[in-house]
Amino acid sequence: MQITQLVLEIRNSRKFSDYQDYFKKHPAQISELVQLIAKNAEYPLEEYSSWILSHLVKTQKEEVQLYYELLVDILLENKNQSSRRNVLNTILGLELTDYKESELIDLLISYIQDYETKVASQVNSMYILAKFVLKHPEIKTEILEIIELHSEKKTHSYDAGRRKFIYLTRKII
Repeated sequence: MQITQLVLEIRNSRKFSDYQDYFKKHPAQISELVQLIAKNAEYPLEEYSSWILSHLVKTQKEEVQLYYELLVDILLENKNQSSRRNVLNTILGLELTDYKESELIDLLISYIQDYETKVASQVNSMYILAKFVLKHPEIKTEILEIIELHSEKKTHSYDAGRRKFIYLTRKII
């Protein structure tokens, strides 16, 4: 089945679980999903491809991990809020690597600082930054200060993300 047809089918049914076995049998199509996101395919292909990928990472982490570098590159270039949220959610489920690490950390911080960024992306950024703090404890104070500084007039979801960041990094002094 062509990937565009499959994405539209999943979009219409909204039952991703019905398609998980399909991607296990056809892991090469994960690459095609990532390519749809990378080339900013027209709506709804980019958005739903990224949404599907954010679900695939839960059951096929090893297969999705192969695209970590491309996902980081997508995130560094992509301005689509919906795709951004889904790609962040996907990266959150993957092992972080050194690939463009400082650029990614800076980007995640910029999402927290930008009031135009959707709260879900800000919260996912906090969670990914918590993983980076575990790798680089020396950045914890700076990141926590940024999160705190930008917490004024934010939603309960943002505050929950802030508290979870603190919890995830609690053993780092």
